Amino acid sequence: MDRIVNGIARGVFVFLYIPIIAVIVYSFNAAGTNTRFEGLTLQWYADLFQDGALMQTLRTSAIVAVLAATVATAIGIMFALGLARYRGRGKGGFMALIALPLIVPEIVLGVALLSVFSATKVPLGIVTLVLGHLIVSLPLATLVLMSSAAMLDPSLPEAATDLGCTPWQTFTRVYFPLLRPAVVAAWLLSFTTSFSNIVMSTFLSGVGSTTLPLKIYSSLKTGLTPSINALGALLILLTLVIVLAVGVSQMRRILVDSRS
Repeated sequence: MDRIVNGIARGVFVFLYIPIIAVIVYSFNAAGTNTRFEGLTLQWYADLFQDGALMQTLRTSAIVAVLAATVATAIGIMFALGLARYRGRGKGGFMALIALPLIVPEIVLGVALLSVFSATKVPLGIVTLVLGHLIVSLPLATLVLMSSAAMLDPSLPEAATDLGCTPWQTFTRVYFPLLRPAVVAAWLLSFTTSFSNIVMSTFLSGVGSTTLPLKIYSSLKTGLTPSINALGALLILLTLVIVLAVGVSQMRRILVDSRS
């Protein structure tokens, strides 16, 4: 029985990483197609940085993801701290309302937002993309932060006030340092959710605000170019660097805390 379970676990593990390995391998493929392999080349990486349209979609996705993740994390901190200190009725209902966008299909949210923007004559572009991605990212950021905010000692604000802290100093010197790991996790989760979002972007992007996932999706009609494989490999490398940086910093903090 143990051998079967271990075999299934190893199979799932290999299945998860096969697409990632395939993207990296074919980004160096000299054949320029994913159907055969004819040696190694760096040509597609050079072509990637010369593809102005593709780099523009990358910049648009990065700008939208940074804005959506930052706003979602900031609002999520306020929601999390407010709900952690709230003891009255309706707390469960409010939490359900925050998580509701995670249950509603994104295509419904996209159509609804497009109708609102059309009725109010708001032009589609970066702003509408950020608002749309915010609806998807905010519940995730809030739920991540709530789990950490609920573990804080409720007497912390009173103790900080007794020591002469203003409400802002209580937040910056007490709450934020304690919530920093959750804040980082919420921001990264919101960033990746926004950066890879395609459903909301399909409805809310305008002329000149095409995101990278939409560009890649439209490329499927004519076939994926090797430059997109190179871009995927670079994004995987960047993600790995961020994860290692966050992991190393968190490990260093844990070691410092244990020594102190």
